[in-house]
Order: sequence, then C-alpha cells, then structure tokens
Amino acid sequence: QPARPTHHGYTRVDDGSVVLSPADQATLDGMLLDRVLAKRERAWERSDELRQKLREAGVSVNDGESTYGLKPPAPPKPPKQSQPARPTHHGYTRVDDGSVVLSPADQATLDGMLLDRVLAKRERAWERSDELRQKLREAGVSVNDGESTYGLKPPAPPKPPKQSQPARPTH
Repeated sequence: QPARPTHHGYTRVDDGSVVLSPADQATLDGMLLDRVLAKRERAWERSDELRQKLREAGVSVNDGESTYGLKPPAPPKPPKQSQPARPTHHGYTRVDDGSVVLSPADQATLDGMLLDRVLAKRERAWERSDELRQKLREAGVSVNDGESTYGLKPPAPPKPPKQSQPARPTH
C-alpha cells in the first residue's frame, strides 16, 4: 500500500490579492489534500463534494495543471427595491422676477407641495394632482408642467374699502 501523501501537490496561481490566515490556509490545504485522496481512491462523489465546497469558498481548481486560485469575495449586492426610490426633489425651476421672497419654511412647504404633486402624477392619482395644483394656484404659484417651471405672483394689493354712499333723503 502506497504511503499517504502529506501535501496536495497544487500550486497557487492568482494575483495574491486574497490573503489567508495560517489557519485558513491549513484548512484549504487539508481540503485540497482530501480531494486528491478521494480522487486517488476513486471516491468521485466525495471528490465532487469537496470541489463544490472549494468553489463556494471562492477557490477555483484546475486539476489538469494542478493549480488553484482564490477569487476575491464579491461585493455585497444592494437590497432590491420593489419600487423606484422616492425622489427627494420635484425637478421644477423657479422662473419669475424674484420679487416675492419666501422664508425658508415657506420655501420648504412649497417644495413639498410640488414634490407631492410630482408623485401624485407619477402614481396617476390625477384627482390628488389637481387638488395640489389648485392649492398652489390659490397660494399664487403658477406651474408649467411642460417646462418643469413655476413662478410666484405677488399678492394683489388690498382693495380699498367701499365708500358708503350717503343715505338718500326720503320725502
């Protein structure tokens, strides 16, 4: 009976970017040796199991050339989104003379309404979109969807109070 080999006989042939700890290298060497022995004993099922485990660990084996290589782990995949990400900006540009100045809070409210309207249109919630357009119009905001622009109209000057007419004499 031939002596049991103590080394697998495979040579590492990769760029060396994957560094193994001594313990991991010993585990890898043990798996390669177990595979060589399984093949020598014609235990093909065991040999195939070991090859699969090596693949899953990122080790590619070339039996014809007695070489192996380590593949860097794949970067984690971002989680799948079931729907497109919610936009954070409405995409409209202000086009007016700038005479109406909004406070940061009012600008944030306006931006939120424009964004809500964009989302309502995307979801084909036409009634909601129309409600928001009406609220914007009432607030003095004109929206041009075709050009993705909006403008602010200065508030109308207050109307002077109606002059009361003197009472007519009754004779």
